[in-house]
Amino acid sequence: MMAKLRRTELCAAAGISALEEYAQKPSPLGRVHPGVKLFTTVVYAVCITSVPSTGFSALVPYALYPAVLAPLSNIPALSLLKRLIPVLPFAFMGGIANVFFMKEPGFVFGNLIISAGLISFIVIMLKAVFAVFSVLILIGSTPFHVICAELRRLHVPAVFCVQLTLLYRYIAVLLKEASCLYTAYMLRSAEKAIRLKDMGSFLGHLAIRSIDKAGRVYDAMKCRGVQGIFYVPRRRLKAPDYFYCVSVSGLCVLFRFFNIPLFLGNLLHA
Repeated sequence: MMAKLRRTELCAAAGISALEEYAQKPSPLGRVHPGVKLFTTVVYAVCITSVPSTGFSALVPYALYPAVLAPLSNIPALSLLKRLIPVLPFAFMGGIANVFFMKEPGFVFGNLIISAGLISFIVIMLKAVFAVFSVLILIGSTPFHVICAELRRLHVPAVFCVQLTLLYRYIAVLLKEASCLYTAYMLRSAEKAIRLKDMGSFLGHLAIRSIDKAGRVYDAMKCRGVQGIFYVPRRRLKAPDYFYCVSVSGLCVLFRFFNIPLFLGNLLHA
């Protein structure tokens, strides 16, 4: 039991720090200016979220973004897929109701009729997948403190940037506290999982331990002179950075206002 719980804790900690390790390694995408990558990620996210719920064909070209940039960031595909799994249940719950309430025909191919609700469900799932992939590629190719420094240069409030940094850095500490509580519970209980009636006490103790740990972390940071300032050297934009920004952002906007798969389909049937 102890060995199993220890392996679970180590796997969780490794999963949190793996993307940061990829960001520290040299890669073609890592050489692009971090502000440019942040801007193009925002443009990509805005474009895919603005696609109509039944616009499946308009969403298909956006698969090029993760398909091209993931290999350039040297992040293994399996690592990206593992981090995608926790998001899928939320997207599933957000779109499954459309299958039952939007029963009008959305696509007809011969005798095959696909309802608008099913198309909407697939579109919602793809939006979630593409959005998460874009964020993972950004974090996996750029150190997180550099991303927060770029946010500060864009005049995002310092409190927000510091909170993001602390959440990213110390979520592994929260997982360790939860693991310690879970280990103590399992050693004192004959159950295979935490019982529902004990969940309130478990979460309450986790909150108290987290607040206490946060206080000690804050005191240690103040002793080391932390003032919420990101000391990251400013990089100058170069020609490849401009090319990357214009090409990626331009394609995202083009795909949003010009349905290329629909145009090619009409062209083939003409």
